[in-house]
Amino acid sequence: MNDARGGSGGRTPRILLIESHGPCAPVDAGLRRDATAQARAGYPVLMYLVEDGCLLARPGTDEDLDRFEAAGGRLAVDRFSLVQRGIGHLPLRPRAAVSDMDELAGWVTGPGVQAVWH
Repeated sequence: MNDARGGSGGRTPRILLIESHGPCAPVDAGLRRDATAQARAGYPVLMYLVEDGCLLARPGTDEDLDRFEAAGGRLAVDRFSLVQRGIGHLPLRPRAAVSDMDELAGWVTGPGVQAVWH
Protein backbone atom coordinates (compact mmCIF):
# COMPACT_ATOMS: atom_id res chain seq x y z
CA MET A 1 0.00 0.00 0.00
CA ASN A 2 1.28 3.46 -0.85
CA ASP A 3 0.81 5.01 2.57
CA ALA A 4 1.47 8.70 2.27
CA ARG A 5 0.28 11.26 4.74
CA GLY A 6 -0.48 14.33 2.72
CA GLY A 7 -1.42 11.98 -0.09
CA SER A 8 -1.91 14.85 -2.47
CA GLY A 9 1.68 15.90 -2.06
CA GLY A 10 0.54 18.17 0.77
CA ARG A 11 -0.99 20.68 -1.66
CA THR A 12 -4.63 21.71 -1.54
CA PRO A 13 -6.20 20.91 -4.91
CA ARG A 14 -8.15 23.52 -6.82
CA ILE A 15 -10.42 20.85 -8.27
CA LEU A 16 -11.34 17.88 -6.10
CA LEU A 17 -13.27 15.06 -7.74
CA ILE A 18 -14.51 12.28 -5.49
CA GLU A 19 -15.28 9.00 -7.29
CA SER A 20 -17.41 6.47 -5.44
CA HIS A 21 -18.35 4.33 -8.45
CA GLY A 22 -16.26 1.28 -9.24
CA PRO A 23 -15.32 -0.35 -12.51
CA CYS A 24 -18.59 -2.34 -12.71
CA ALA A 25 -20.94 0.59 -12.16
CA PRO A 26 -23.59 1.02 -14.87
CA VAL A 27 -22.40 4.56 -15.58
CA ASP A 28 -19.74 5.85 -17.89
CA ALA A 29 -16.40 7.30 -16.83
CA GLY A 30 -17.41 10.89 -17.55
CA LEU A 31 -16.06 12.20 -14.25
CA ARG A 32 -12.66 10.64 -14.91
CA ARG A 33 -12.59 12.03 -18.45
CA ASP A 34 -13.52 15.49 -17.12
CA ALA A 35 -10.72 15.20 -14.56
CA THR A 36 -8.26 14.42 -17.36
CA ALA A 37 -9.39 17.44 -19.38
CA GLN A 38 -8.92 19.73 -16.35
CA ALA A 39 -5.46 18.29 -15.62
CA ARG A 40 -4.42 18.73 -19.27
CA ALA A 41 -5.58 22.35 -19.05
CA GLY A 42 -3.09 22.85 -16.23
CA TYR A 43 -5.41 22.91 -13.22
CA PRO A 44 -4.33 21.17 -10.00
CA VAL A 45 -6.77 18.24 -9.88
CA LEU A 46 -7.07 15.59 -7.21
CA MET A 47 -9.23 12.50 -7.71
CA TYR A 48 -10.21 10.84 -4.43
CA LEU A 49 -11.35 7.22 -4.77
CA VAL A 50 -13.81 6.14 -2.08
CA GLU A 51 -16.29 3.31 -1.56
CA ASP A 52 -16.36 1.11 -4.71
CA GLY A 53 -14.24 3.72 -6.48
CA CYS A 54 -11.23 2.43 -4.53
CA LEU A 55 -11.28 -0.65 -6.77
CA LEU A 56 -10.01 1.62 -9.56
CA ALA A 57 -6.78 2.16 -7.59
CA ARG A 58 -5.52 -1.24 -8.67
CA PRO A 59 -3.04 -1.11 -11.59
CA GLY A 60 -4.54 -1.70 -15.02
CA THR A 61 -8.18 -1.30 -13.98
CA ASP A 62 -9.12 1.89 -15.82
CA GLU A 63 -7.67 3.54 -18.93
CA ASP A 64 -9.32 6.86 -18.09
CA LEU A 65 -7.41 6.98 -14.79
CA ASP A 66 -4.22 6.08 -16.67
CA ARG A 67 -4.76 9.13 -18.88
CA PHE A 68 -5.65 11.28 -15.85
CA GLU A 69 -2.38 10.41 -14.12
CA ALA A 70 -0.40 10.89 -17.34
CA ALA A 71 -1.91 14.39 -17.62
CA GLY A 72 -0.56 15.28 -14.17
CA GLY A 73 -3.64 14.53 -12.08
CA ARG A 74 -3.09 13.37 -8.51
CA LEU A 75 -4.80 10.32 -7.06
CA ALA A 76 -5.72 9.57 -3.44
CA VAL A 77 -7.50 6.45 -2.18
CA ASP A 78 -9.59 6.07 0.94
CA ARG A 79 -7.90 3.72 3.41
CA PHE A 80 -11.15 2.54 5.03
CA SER A 81 -12.69 1.68 1.64
CA LEU A 82 -9.64 -0.40 0.72
CA VAL A 83 -9.74 -2.34 3.99
CA GLN A 84 -13.51 -2.76 3.90
CA ARG A 85 -13.28 -4.37 0.46
CA GLY A 86 -10.40 -6.63 1.48
CA ILE A 87 -7.83 -5.10 -0.86
CA GLY A 88 -5.86 -2.97 1.60
CA HIS A 89 -2.87 -5.31 1.32
CA LEU A 90 -2.74 -5.42 -2.50
CA PRO A 91 -0.52 -3.22 -4.69
CA LEU A 92 -2.01 0.04 -5.93
CA ARG A 93 -1.19 2.29 -8.85
CA PRO A 94 2.38 3.53 -8.25
CA ARG A 95 1.39 7.19 -7.75
CA ALA A 96 -1.78 6.55 -5.75
CA ALA A 97 -1.57 7.79 -2.17
CA VAL A 98 -3.61 6.22 0.60
CA SER A 99 -5.50 8.80 2.64
CA ASP A 100 -8.19 9.13 5.28
CA MET A 101 -11.51 10.97 5.53
CA ASP A 102 -10.06 13.64 7.80
CA GLU A 103 -7.66 14.65 5.05
CA LEU A 104 -10.51 14.62 2.51
CA ALA A 105 -12.53 16.88 4.81
CA GLY A 106 -9.63 19.31 4.91
CA TRP A 107 -9.44 19.40 1.13
CA VAL A 108 -13.20 19.82 0.69
CA THR A 109 -13.26 22.79 3.05
CA GLY A 110 -10.08 24.35 1.66
CA PRO A 111 -10.24 27.88 0.28
CA GLY A 112 -11.04 28.04 -3.43
CA VAL A 113 -11.58 24.29 -3.79
CA GLN A 114 -14.25 23.15 -6.23
CA ALA A 115 -15.47 19.68 -5.19
CA VAL A 116 -17.71 17.21 -6.99
CA TRP A 117 -18.82 13.89 -5.45
CA HIS A 118 -19.83 11.23 -7.97
